[in-house]
Amino acid sequence: EPTGTGLGPEAEVWRVYNTYAEKYDKEMLETYKDSTDNLLIFAALFSAAVTAFLVLSLPVLQADPSQATLDALTIISAQLSAHSAGNGATVGPYQAAGDDFSPASSVIFINGLWIMSLFLSLSTSVLAMLVKQWMRVYGTGLPSTDRERANERQSRYDGLVGWQVAGIANALPVLIHLAVALFLIGLIMYLW
Repeated sequence: EPTGTGLGPEAEVWRVYNTYAEKYDKEMLETYKDSTDNLLIFAALFSAAVTAFLVLSLPVLQADPSQATLDALTIISAQLSAHSAGNGATVGPYQAAGDDFSPASSVIFINGLWIMSLFLSLSTSVLAMLVKQWMRVYGTGLPSTDRERANERQSRYDGLVGWQVAGIANALPVLIHLAVALFLIGLIMYLW
C-alpha cells in the first residue's frame, strides 16, 4: 500500500479491529448481562424480605397508642370512682405515658441494621440497572462503515473505562453480600 493509506476509510485494519472488538464485546456484554440479571432478581426478593421484617419491627420504635388510651381510661375511671364515692379523694389529670417512651437500644440497633441492609439492597438494584443500561447503549447503534464503527466503538469503550463501569459491576456482589450480612446480624440479635 502507498504511504498514508494504511489507515484510510477502507483499510483492512478497521475490519480486523472490528472482528476482534466484536468478539471481546460479546463476551463482556454477556458476562455483565448474566451477572446483573441474577443480582437484580436476588436484590428484589431480598428487599421484599427485609421490608417484611421492617414492617413488623418499626412499630416497636414508637409508643403503643392503645396503651395511652388504656392509661387515659384508667384515670377517668379513677376520677369517676372518687367523685361518686364523695370521699374527697382527688385523682390528678391525665398525662400521656408516651411522653417518656424510649425504645430499647437493641431494638434501635436491629432496625438500623435492617434499614442499612435494605438501603444497600436497593442501591445494588439501581446500580445494576445502570450497568445494564450502559451495556445496552454500548452494544447498539454502531455505524456501518468499518472505520467509523471502530472509532465509535473505541470511544464508547473509553467511556466505560472512564466511568469505571467494570469496577461498579464488580462491586455489586460485594454490596449485596454486605446487605445480607447486616440483615443476618440483625436477625441473630432479634432472635437472641
